[in-house]
Amino acid sequence: MRSRLLLLAAIFTIGCKRSTPDSSSAALRFLPATAETALRADVARARTWSGWKKASDAALRGIAAPLAAVKKACDLDPIADASSVVFARGGGDITFVIAGLPRDKTAACPAKLGSPIPDLTFVPDGELFGIMVEGKSFASGAILSTGELVLVSRKGQGVDPAAWRTEVTSGGGVAPAWWAELDQTQPFAVRVESKERTITGSAELGDPLVLRAKVVSPTAELAATDQARAKAIVEFLTKAEAGTGRLEPKGTTLFADFTAKGSEIDKLLAAGLSTLGADQHTPEAPTGLDTSPIECSTLAPAVATYMKTSIESMPADQQAQMQPMIEKLMPALQKAYVDSCTTGAWPPAAIHCHVDSASNVPRFEKCRLVLSAEQRTKFDDLVKAALTGS
Repeated sequence: MRSRLLLLAAIFTIGCKRSTPDSSSAALRFLPATAETALRADVARARTWSGWKKASDAALRGIAAPLAAVKKACDLDPIADASSVVFARGGGDITFVIAGLPRDKTAACPAKLGSPIPDLTFVPDGELFGIMVEGKSFASGAILSTGELVLVSRKGQGVDPAAWRTEVTSGGGVAPAWWAELDQTQPFAVRVESKERTITGSAELGDPLVLRAKVVSPTAELAATDQARAKAIVEFLTKAEAGTGRLEPKGTTLFADFTAKGSEIDKLLAAGLSTLGADQHTPEAPTGLDTSPIECSTLAPAVATYMKTSIESMPADQQAQMQPMIEKLMPALQKAYVDSCTTGAWPPAAIHCHVDSASNVPRFEKCRLVLSAEQRTKFDDLVKAALTGS
């Protein structure tokens, strides 16, 4: 769902008067009151960074084809021309606030392009519109008087058209309280909140590249766990010659920064970009799978084999760094697979794919594509929670 919204936002953004919305922007009133995940990106500033192309190409690989179609049909490059993006997800709601593309080209693009996403339908209503996916309401959008585009999906659906028009035209409102926690001075700022911790971070793009984070934990025990995890990550990246880090714990709050210079920047980018979803590199699901009955519990040993095989493919020094972390994460990761399978009623083909491909890392990582979109979204959320401890 989030990748679809990102693509829609990039394609149908309308020109904006400001490069990055500030707290007075009327568009920010559409953000959810709580934010499990939030991102503020000054894309115009980010594009001046020498590492931008490499980072953006890798991050957007999964939607490269439709973006190329937009560029060819509309003489419009959504990534090269956009000025800013604000994203927030909380309480089942998702909001994008985007700015920067030239109005004439963007307004003419849908008619020239058609739909880059199968079964996608736009329902225009003046400066408002609804989006249907596979015949179901998916999101609502509006072009504000300020020129900013707002795109929302609430509980996986768009807003009732009449209610949406009232909400858009009523005006007023201010940015939610969490917005002030995002660093407004850097090109990228993020905020992630869960019951276990609240993380705020920013990226200062350049040479050096500086990443900063603040982790607030509710208890001393969780703070100790977060500090140990952060230490392991810093030690791993330092060992990989990707830069140097500093950790400063203060009670249940951890301040951290990591700095990469020169050739270290490429290594740091490689480490970060390698964590992007495997289906972005291999979008086709495995075929010819066994469909005989099989239990979800068989996924636990399959995950262990997959992780063991992954570790063994690393250089010896990286194995030594990663092994302790993997051992800590393994039970939660195995549980995420089994629970997702059980609650999501995975088809036997999906289970067999993981079990039979446990020693084949690329194929194993493609097996999630055997799941339906809904099953895959829930699975991804559980795996993310297991890997981040949230």
